[in-house]
Amino acid sequence: MHSSLLTSVFVALVLTKQAVASVAYCSNQDFETGALGVSPYQTYRAAPYLPVQLNYALPPNDCPANSQVEGYFFFAPEGPVAMPGGGLILNPNGTMIYSASAFEPSFLRGLQSYNGSDHITIWIGDGSPVTGGHGSGYNILLDNTYTIVANFTVANLGVGADIHELQITTNNTAVMTAYPTQALNLTAYNGPSDGYILNCAAQEVDIATGRPLFTWQPLNHVDPSECYAAIGEAGSGTVDDPWDYFHINSIQKLDDGNYFISSRHCHTLYLVNPAGDILWKMGGMKSDFTFGPGANFSWQHHARMHDSNTISVFNNGASEYNQEFPYSQGLLLNFDESHKTVTLNSARSPFNRTVTTSQGSVQLLDNGDSFVGWGAMPYFSQHDASGNILWSAQFAPSENEVSSYRVFLHDWVARPIAPPSMSIFSSSSSTNATVYAWWNGATEVTAWQLLGSTALMPLAAEILNVIDKVDFETSLTYTGGRQYVFFQVAAMNAKGEILEYSAFTSLNGTTFSKADNQTATALPLN
Repeated sequence: MHSSLLTSVFVALVLTKQAVASVAYCSNQDFETGALGVSPYQTYRAAPYLPVQLNYALPPNDCPANSQVEGYFFFAPEGPVAMPGGGLILNPNGTMIYSASAFEPSFLRGLQSYNGSDHITIWIGDGSPVTGGHGSGYNILLDNTYTIVANFTVANLGVGADIHELQITTNNTAVMTAYPTQALNLTAYNGPSDGYILNCAAQEVDIATGRPLFTWQPLNHVDPSECYAAIGEAGSGTVDDPWDYFHINSIQKLDDGNYFISSRHCHTLYLVNPAGDILWKMGGMKSDFTFGPGANFSWQHHARMHDSNTISVFNNGASEYNQEFPYSQGLLLNFDESHKTVTLNSARSPFNRTVTTSQGSVQLLDNGDSFVGWGAMPYFSQHDASGNILWSAQFAPSENEVSSYRVFLHDWVARPIAPPSMSIFSSSSSTNATVYAWWNGATEVTAWQLLGSTALMPLAAEILNVIDKVDFETSLTYTGGRQYVFFQVAAMNAKGEILEYSAFTSLNGTTFSKADNQTATALPLN
């Protein structure tokens, strides 16, 4: 683990407090005021994870269940006092499904389709999007068994793939951002003559071979005078602190082969053709479009084109050093390419009408609703088709530095290739035992079996107890006259079928694999 991460973990342990329950709170004022700590988190008796605790600041009618939500929350809480972990998948009721801490330092992005099926996308590397930062690393794809099926990064840029963007195309290519540094005379922009600038890049690579297929860098097309982040605000222009004049933060390859690129620091969305030519600019100093009331944006994130006249974009409306809008919004915009006009379709506002100075995301859902991650403000919310807010959850108090770059809502069915985990409580005996069971990433588990075996017949397990699963970790107990030396758990689905068995564990900690005749009765996942 990097020393900076060790420091952040130590600070987190000092400054955060454990939440009383892992199920989400409902309108808990102590959570918002910071009385529960600057980053409340969940703990377990044995499972080695510390996921953030949720509080529904604007609760749904059935809080904390939030049964109207279809799917799971995918996000990566981060910050100087956020608990380590790399990313989380949470149930709508706030309990954990998956922790990506095995890949730390990492950044869970959400789901994308690869080879025709959904995969978890994770960035691994050094860096952070907090306070306008960037990173250098690589991306991995995990299938529904949490097996790594692809590992890739950018090529020929002198740096690795950046945090800000990853799009997997229908051709199994990856579109990524990168942040290479370039020497440049910056005197025309009130910087040093021996200056350095971040000539960030959009690159598409073939995932199977790593071969670059398209590379675009803004200095060849966009003069720094067109942008709003001056030297001194977004870097001093030195080799150790290069000027981030453009700040690329989203890319989308469209079905027609063009690329839709967002520059936060130029307040502009660009349509770029495969030859690298800019076809039009939307927003900023040299916009080709005029904007109707409520359609403007600045310092934006996560731009997506949904069809030939609809765009979603997260309008921060502010940076760390400038504010132009009273509060941030998730915007759905209609644009007319022939008349070059942009009009507001609908806007999604935070329930507390607060500006978020960095990060943020807007996801359009299949039912017409939308799901908004509020970036540097540690909230996410669901909105109806008109933009009205339905509920809002927070994973830290508002006034701190905990954030999440993007937050997504996805359906996901997964069964890890690794078996379930278990731990025997230290004071357990052969006739009075408590066992803790969990299975990181499994979505189908509804109950747990506790099994035991004797010293004479260690592989002949007998069912001792069955308990419904209500949280990530489940406690199972055995009290009886028969003595068992080895214990084991089995994960069960809603049909009562066995998904998988854990290894056997003895009271003294010895472990060995499940018996040969212990096979799953549930059908394999597709």
